Amino acid sequence: MTTVDLLDLDDTGHLLDPEHGTPVPAEQVPAVVEKHLRLHEKTTDIFLYVHGWRTSNDKAEKAAARLFQLMDDLTEQQPHAYPRISPFRPQYVCVRWPSGSAATKTGYRTIRDRTAAMAHSGHASHVLATVLGYFNEHRTLPETGPDVLRSSYGQYLHAVGHSFGGRFLTHAVEQASNRLTDGPDTFSWPWKSDTYPWTLDSLTVFQMAVPAHAFTTAPYARLLDESVLNAPVTMTFSPHDRALGLWHRQTEDGHNGIGFLGATGPQEHLHTMPLQLTTDSYDFPASRLINIDAGTYYRSSPLRIEGAHSDYFHPESAHLLLSLANHAR
Repeated sequence: MTTVDLLDLDDTGHLLDPEHGTPVPAEQVPAVVEKHLRLHEKTTDIFLYVHGWRTSNDKAEKAAARLFQLMDDLTEQQPHAYPRISPFRPQYVCVRWPSGSAATKTGYRTIRDRTAAMAHSGHASHVLATVLGYFNEHRTLPETGPDVLRSSYGQYLHAVGHSFGGRFLTHAVEQASNRLTDGPDTFSWPWKSDTYPWTLDSLTVFQMAVPAHAFTTAPYARLLDESVLNAPVTMTFSPHDRALGLWHRQTEDGHNGIGFLGATGPQEHLHTMPLQLTTDSYDFPASRLINIDAGTYYRSSPLRIEGAHSDYFHPESAHLLLSLANHAR
């Protein structure tokens, strides 16, 4: 059974003490993170998952475990498909946040604004930076240099979001990159430098709940800055996602969401490719934004009001995450 470590935030982005459920003062966040997220020496990959809208704590934990179990199953079934990550000894973390609201336009806007506020206040970005800073400080960095990096041993960092969870992650990364101090409160690093940077090795969002043109404007455009994020932003989309089609158009001034249409720009940073069968390999481009057309797989039941919005629990989704981890080497 897949084990998932849990971190909880309140609606202002403060970390909640796992033992007492009370907000943790900013200066105590590193100590709490170190106590509850012990990085295992034999871990090869760390995955940080953030859930989406209208997801209870219990459902969030189950969703993370379900997705990561698909990854564990697939690596057991076809380890030859991911030779650079063999052996695969992952450590999984789920960040839970208060995403509940009414299934209405007002409820949608409430959560949309909350994800931005949690990051922009500095609390959520501080927590995320501290978590990744802890892992970075304690992990074994991959060897440097382009020739050895692809086959060297090291511990890699991956972030995964669903829906508003992707919005939360990108807000937090963008805000954390604004910090000017050295150490675990900054996301600034060189892009493709000879020394291995402190960064995410992949950032994947299933059915991202932002307008399709979001990366052409602030704040999302900052993620295209090579000094902010040293990884492509990989995003799935499906025309069967009614939550990010009809619902999104009604709440975001007529704009479709990325999870319905894919990102539409900037074109010079964009590449679109299909979600692959688990038996087919990926040839990832050197692009900052990668659209993954998942319409063949993410379909759900036509009776579900949100359509395919949460229909990403497929082996093909796990194959995408594992292929990105393999590609990061």
